[in-house]
Amino acid sequence: MENLVIESGIKTPYVNLDPDKRQLRFEGRSIPEDTIRFYEPILKWIEEYTTEDNQGTTDLHINLEYFNTSTSRYLFGIFKTLESYHIRGNPILIHWYYEKDDFEMLESGGDYASILKIPFKMVPVEVEG
Repeated sequence: MENLVIESGIKTPYVNLDPDKRQLRFEGRSIPEDTIRFYEPILKWIEEYTTEDNQGTTDLHINLEYFNTSTSRYLFGIFKTLESYHIRGNPILIHWYYEKDDFEMLESGGDYASILKIPFKMVPVEVEG
């Protein structure tokens, strides 16, 4: 399986899905004009990734400064796919990054963590500037 890398845009996040390192990374802003077109290939990649068992933990890093409601739906779909994979015995750890003073982003991560059976690690980051 090959890496999937999507460079960030003004309204889309940087995405790097690396099966060899078992690292899945989303960074930046996610307010795509066409959420389906942006996220469907990512969801398909993750569905394929979860068809085979892996040795070791898969780390999903979510470092989004902002995301819209339609992105939230896709994130939940990604999390649910990974949850099934985790329940089958393939460890997943979601690293949820939030700026220390961004209680809304912290709460969003907490909401996902409360309804999913995947471990979440809340990671506070310092605001630059």
